[in-house]
Amino acid sequence: MKGVAILTEARSGSEWLGSLANSTGIMGQSAEWLDTGNLGFKPKSLDELLSATIDRGGTANGRFAVKLFPRHLHWSQAKYGADFLAECIRRHALGLVLLERRDRLRQAISYCRAKASGRWTSTTMDAAETVPRYDFAGICQAYFLIGQSYAFWEAYLRITGLPYDHLFYEDLLDDPAPYVASLARHLSVDMPEGEFETNLRQQRDSHTEEWVERFQDDARSKDLLAHLPETVAPRNIDNFARFLFKKQMRIGQA
Repeated sequence: MKGVAILTEARSGSEWLGSLANSTGIMGQSAEWLDTGNLGFKPKSLDELLSATIDRGGTANGRFAVKLFPRHLHWSQAKYGADFLAECIRRHALGLVLLERRDRLRQAISYCRAKASGRWTSTTMDAAETVPRYDFAGICQAYFLIGQSYAFWEAYLRITGLPYDHLFYEDLLDDPAPYVASLARHLSVDMPEGEFETNLRQQRDSHTEEWVERFQDDARSKDLLAHLPETVAPRNIDNFARFLFKKQMRIGQA
């Protein structure tokens, strides 16, 4: 089967862009299918996970899509002793799209707000969001974790030598067509004509800009290192090599 994997991290615009491609009905249905909450059950094997991903992420024309964060690969490695992405590429014709967001600070703020409110998407019909309390430590932690995630994808793709399209969220805001065109090319389907449909809306608002200004002031006056994640799984060279060669990561390393 032909499929496409969107390699990214939360709050990169992947939900909005994915909804545009999903609306065509011919480019699979991209979602975080390696989150068992989205699947609706816990696969007992990697084969079962792959089968469920293709089933849930597929469209009637035999195409499928899946959205992957680094934590999904770490989870599949720990759970099944295998690299989900590598195995999917081995079994299917899988194209890769690396979706990145240049503005890491606003991405971190978006992540922090969504985590606190529990609202990861907003539609045009939703009521106004209750803004959670500003959280300097939470934004710091999200910022560093997002940076680690993009570094992971860059290293993974460079080491494996896999071909991929590299797109940036900011470049797609005014015209998301290049994202849809990338998926269409990987999936060998015709690029749809006309406008793409979605009921999702951007969650960025005036509070985002207030948090940006406040964070920048705090970053200059507070102890930044005191607010970094305390128990981040280290993604150093040794652990990354262990991950690629299917060995247990050393969580206690500095």
